[in-house]
Amino acid sequence: MSKKKYFMKKIISMQLLLIVILAMIFNIIIGVGTSYAATTYKQDKKQGIDAFPESYKNYLKELQNLHPDWSFTAFNTGMTWQDFISKETNSHLKNTVHKSSDSLWKDSCNQVASGYACASQAILEYYADPRNFLTESSIFQFLEMTYNSSVHTKAGVDSILKGSFMDKTVTIGGTEEKEVKAKISGNYIIATPKNKIQDITGALSITNYTTTDTSNKSIENSANPVTGYILKDNSANKTYTVVVLADINSDGEIKATDYAKIKNYIMNGTNLTDTQKLAADVNGDGEIKATDYAKIKNYIMNGTAITVKQTGEGSQTMSYSEIIMKAAEESGISPYSIAIKIFQEVGRQGSSSVTGTYQGYEGYYNFFNYGAYDTGNAIANGLKYAKDKGWSNQYISIVEGAKLMADSYVGVGQNTAYLYKFDVVDEGKNGVCSHQYMTNIQDPASQATTLYNTYAKNNMLNVALNFVIPVFNDMPDRCGLPGQIDSNLDTSYYINGTGVNLRNNPTTSANSIGTLALNEVVTVENFNVGNSDGYDWAKIKRGNGTTGYVANKYLTKCK
Repeated sequence: MSKKKYFMKKIISMQLLLIVILAMIFNIIIGVGTSYAATTYKQDKKQGIDAFPESYKNYLKELQNLHPDWSFTAFNTGMTWQDFISKETNSHLKNTVHKSSDSLWKDSCNQVASGYACASQAILEYYADPRNFLTESSIFQFLEMTYNSSVHTKAGVDSILKGSFMDKTVTIGGTEEKEVKAKISGNYIIATPKNKIQDITGALSITNYTTTDTSNKSIENSANPVTGYILKDNSANKTYTVVVLADINSDGEIKATDYAKIKNYIMNGTNLTDTQKLAADVNGDGEIKATDYAKIKNYIMNGTAITVKQTGEGSQTMSYSEIIMKAAEESGISPYSIAIKIFQEVGRQGSSSVTGTYQGYEGYYNFFNYGAYDTGNAIANGLKYAKDKGWSNQYISIVEGAKLMADSYVGVGQNTAYLYKFDVVDEGKNGVCSHQYMTNIQDPASQATTLYNTYAKNNMLNVALNFVIPVFNDMPDRCGLPGQIDSNLDTSYYINGTGVNLRNNPTTSANSIGTLALNEVVTVENFNVGNSDGYDWAKIKRGNGTTGYVANKYLTKCK
């Protein structure tokens, strides 16, 4: 960003002074005194390990060997590493760690909010560098959040919720939505896909009718209508235009062309006719946004149903896992990610945000802590937000909160736990490093552990999963966590592999006296103690004082 500055070295006359003052006032009023030139970045995504820099490849190859069905997408941010770090450190409390953390993890800003302190640049760089988290479990912070009905199941959600405050059913009272084959909305009949005309008229109790296509040709009852068909209720003397949800191209099928049309509408502002807009509004909320786009995509890719919702009376009992599955269907976000995000926000045993009994906001729920700003009373702030949104029961709060999450984050490309925290997506709206869900820099790593455990417990580690991993320009060599590095940096190295054995002698046949962790920082006492078994060996000392030998190909210099 740049800022115009005006300098007045010498005032020759009162007239000149007046002109300068008036000019400055004019600039301030119309806003040209300060200009914020948006930096744009050339970004792209490329599939496959070969698309990554060398410093990523060994880790990814190990993971590929463990899980052949996993795939990896290199997200080239177009940013230099220093530019990224500069933007992340341009304000206090933008990145935080728990106030009880090591002193080297905390910045000297002396600001603390809700138990968190400013993060130091050193610990920020550690958690922001994707290469520090390319292990079998920690890579899950880069897992795409997209809902896949063939992978994500209610049983999987049940396993996440077990023992938590959501391991139960709740009764949702009052007016509820129900799914129907068709409903009348003004002069339109909104229908689900794959229903015949006779199914639609039967659902609407219309018995005397005629139906014509877009060429005014009569259509049989057994035909599947498309968007734009005309149905006349002869008994009521009313004429309706039929709209089939997601059939934007009016050809009776929902396919990639419909998907592309709504994507272009959302992303590029292309035009849609009135009937096309109704067809594209799959969620029936009056807007066309990322949640509709995701639902059409899931219909095409996974066969996920597209339904018409209609308001009905009464109450129903649902388990939290059923509610979260509904939220996944509506938002297009993985139900596992939804459940884990709720726990990240309100804890496994819940908080006052989700009891519905908080004084002054009885009957309102905020499972994602939207609007729960630290200034003042965070709980009250969040529940005021929920009340303004009308989140008057658990179902509405979770489903609508997930949809909001999809529209605000996943829909603009922030579709991993890492990208929720570190906004390196140049979506052209807010600018990079500004649209960030949370301040805690450890949040993505924490979510990764929970996601990994969920997939492992449900025997799903070997299904087809895709990980979107950011890449920066001019990335430096990386060292370990602040506090691990020896004061003598000339002898400090970090371990660049996983499962590396520390031996009691410099040979592969020697006994292992421990396993070195990826990114563990060690002190090298002698970098070359000889060659054996095809390796050059080094003598090292761990932080706990243990000494041993390791092939020096597993050592990378700390810089």
